Amino acid sequence: MNIPEVTLRCSNGFTLHTRGPNLVVEAKRTEEFFPIAKIQSFALKEPRGLGMGKITFHTAQAASAGVGLGLGVSAAIGAEKVFFFSKADLAIAIQIRDYISSYDVEKAAPEGKVVSVVEEIRGLKELLDDGILTSEEFDAKKRQLLGL
Repeated sequence: MNIPEVTLRCSNGFTLHTRGPNLVVEAKRTEEFFPIAKIQSFALKEPRGLGMGKITFHTAQAASAGVGLGLGVSAAIGAEKVFFFSKADLAIAIQIRDYISSYDVEKAAPEGKVVSVVEEIRGLKELLDDGILTSEEFDAKKRQLLGL
């Protein structure tokens, strides 16, 4: 899947990016990756009048926090993400929605596995070059990753 990255600037300093198999949320100097395969729902609400548009998505990952409501009842927080964007950026928001809704998880899985193995081997090579791993450790892990 060779589709260029789409970038949407949102309110409060957030930026959304489509990057391969991920929807990336950037804020200041941090990035949070959400695998598209784990996004359970994605909704786009178009801006009306002078208002802002809204993107909401839910992920299959566990909630990052919870709130106690008393009497042993709690509500999960963290599985829903909400972002607001300007009317001028509606076309970009639609591109992100279309990217996510048309993403073929089954087709992308084999490519993702190959890339992740290659990336992992490259990372191990850097550790070898830095003297953190021995040649024997590098070779053993590389054989394991390649299934040899």
